[in-house]
Amino acid sequence: MRKIVGILVVFMVLASGCLGNYRVKTPGTSQTESPTTTPSSTTPVSPREESLDSSLLTIERIAPSDPLCGVDPGEAISQFIEALRDDYSLKPTEPDFSAPEGSLASEVFEISEVSGAHVGVFVYQDYYSASRALEELKEKFDIKANTTNGFQWKEKDALYSLIPTYFRGFYLLVLFKVPYSQDRIDEAEYTLNQLMFHTLWVGPSPGKMLGLFMHTRILNQTWGSSAFSDDMLSVSGVTPEGARIEAAVYRAGCGWEVYDKLKEKIEELGFEEKALPQLKSHDPAGEVAQRAYFEKDLGVYIELYWGPGMDRVMLLYGNKSAVKTAVLNMWLENSSTS
Repeated sequence: MRKIVGILVVFMVLASGCLGNYRVKTPGTSQTESPTTTPSSTTPVSPREESLDSSLLTIERIAPSDPLCGVDPGEAISQFIEALRDDYSLKPTEPDFSAPEGSLASEVFEISEVSGAHVGVFVYQDYYSASRALEELKEKFDIKANTTNGFQWKEKDALYSLIPTYFRGFYLLVLFKVPYSQDRIDEAEYTLNQLMFHTLWVGPSPGKMLGLFMHTRILNQTWGSSAFSDDMLSVSGVTPEGARIEAAVYRAGCGWEVYDKLKEKIEELGFEEKALPQLKSHDPAGEVAQRAYFEKDLGVYIELYWGPGMDRVMLLYGNKSAVKTAVLNMWLENSSTS
């Protein structure tokens, strides 16, 4: 039975991207793989700081006035542990282990039904800060030396498990601790897997918004954006048609402000809005709320996409033909990529 539960836990974690083995590099370096839905990198990821390439399009990086969009990070903790509360009594307490740093909100609970067991939930604003905290925690615990199964490891008196995940607008680091005795370690492993199973969640994420839910491939991909900031996750690169692309994911409600600021910046540069042919505005994951195409010496296309629980703002620019062809391939009614 223990083996079956363990297999189910690993399967669910992999399905949600929690234990993905992607090599996520610091933005600015070449990266062809999408980050998982969670920060599982071996190198901390940081948002890019430079502005757009001035030789093509001069735009200062755009950010929403409130990156959290009024969302309470503490509420994410309450909602995340609901499934655990259904079967266990949780008592707030102070951590007796090294905790992740730099979180917006955090809470550690003692699990009454399991003597000495704890669960800690640590909330981060974006992928970048969660990635850094994860790396720091791995160094504290020397996880590489003690890893037995992904982010599960054993210390001299307790088993630990670290689950990085995205949940309803925030990146979370979820840390479990289950004490054990040498003659009953199998029971501790079973208990740990049971606790983990109550907190596994599979759903939409910024990583999927920039991968699975995109209508174009992104070549020469780097994480982070020169056009956007204060995002949950962003990416830049080139479309197969040769257009430059920048895309960023924000919490639901923040996209409008970023899109409007971007449009204003482009108009200030003297670009003239041009008509596009009739394009699709919906797909199974969401809809295009706003789009516009501009021309001057370059072609520029901007788009606000409403996805499941989050907004995506996209900028395409470069050769006019390349930009228009990229847009048509993404959203034309008979497009093979839609």
